[in-house]
Amino acid sequence: MNNVAVDVPTVDFDFYDPSFTNDPYPVIEAIRGTGRMVRHETAGHFILTSYRDCARAMGQGDLFAADVANIETLFGGPPFAGMEGKRHSDFKSIWARDLRRKTVAEHQEMIGQIVATATADLIERVRSGEVVDAVAAFTRSIPTIVIATLMNLPKERVPEFIAWTDQMGGIMEGRDDPSPRARELVATGLEATGEMNRFVGTIVEDRKKHPGDDLVSRIVHTEVPVTLAETISANTQLVFAGNETTSKLMGLSLVALAAHPEQRDELRRDRSLIPQAIEEIHRWTSVKTWSIRFLKADAEIGGEVLPKGTTLMAMQGAANRDPERWENPGVLDIHRAAKAHLGFGTGPHTCMGLNLARLEVATVLNRLLDEIPEWEVNNVDYGRNSMIRGPVEIPVSLS
Repeated sequence: MNNVAVDVPTVDFDFYDPSFTNDPYPVIEAIRGTGRMVRHETAGHFILTSYRDCARAMGQGDLFAADVANIETLFGGPPFAGMEGKRHSDFKSIWARDLRRKTVAEHQEMIGQIVATATADLIERVRSGEVVDAVAAFTRSIPTIVIATLMNLPKERVPEFIAWTDQMGGIMEGRDDPSPRARELVATGLEATGEMNRFVGTIVEDRKKHPGDDLVSRIVHTEVPVTLAETISANTQLVFAGNETTSKLMGLSLVALAAHPEQRDELRRDRSLIPQAIEEIHRWTSVKTWSIRFLKADAEIGGEVLPKGTTLMAMQGAANRDPERWENPGVLDIHRAAKAHLGFGTGPHTCMGLNLARLEVATVLNRLLDEIPEWEVNNVDYGRNSMIRGPVEIPVSLS
């Protein structure tokens, strides 16, 4: 419900224009210059641009509802993103110990071996003078292999997991686009969700009879009340998040550092800077450009009072470059004083897998800084998904 009589500036831009996906920040800055909150003329959404407004909309679940219907469509079942309060905290507790920083750090050797194997071919070929796509070579596969290992899924099925999650991403890409291409993307994505859920269902049934020390067994045998549909959907989300978001952060990091060789060289000399560099890259070029929220009650946000049911777009790409929070926010600075950004969300719904994502990206950067520290990228293709944004092709070479 966005037929709301609120006097705010309007903007109109095409979310699906390749130029926006390639570099959304000129448009984002133009929106910010128009107002703290603006209305998208075509979609009708109220767009929030400030850090404080976006953080509130994303973190205050009692007042701002997630886009549960679309998330449920994406994962084919009830998403834990739609849970709030005690139900949500109980559900998160199932995997909390497995995904905390200390436990994730225990997987360093396993992740290191996966990264070494996955990057070996690209490193050899790039050294010999070839131009190699890093996405096809390793950014797509590494996160999926890691999460498949933690879930004890068959490694030979990894190519299918990658294909399914790629196709599922089309649901988000095409959901508001009426074009025939978008309708086909959504239909293919829904079919992939069904395939993924059917596969996960067979794994769940197996773990009921043969439990192990893995993430699937953890939720199958939890004391927290969980339905079968919730169990399947949650495991599908684990696979999707690993492949779709971690791989894109990995790719964005490669591109950002290639564009800032002096900072990359600092990382080569001082690896202790890598964790803060990853956070700064994620702030500077967010994987999640925006998140949709719905008002559960009349509320003030963005300097205006809006009625229950209003659709809001929390523009994380704008929030993470808010000049009221960061000095020179459009500049990548790996020495920037640490402040929370919204790349991994905020509040109770902060990404559960953030520690795993950080470790995977750090391991890849360490590997490349060891082996091909002066990598270059050219003609990066960002595809068409501007909501969960990241390279779909990164041609890597050496100068």
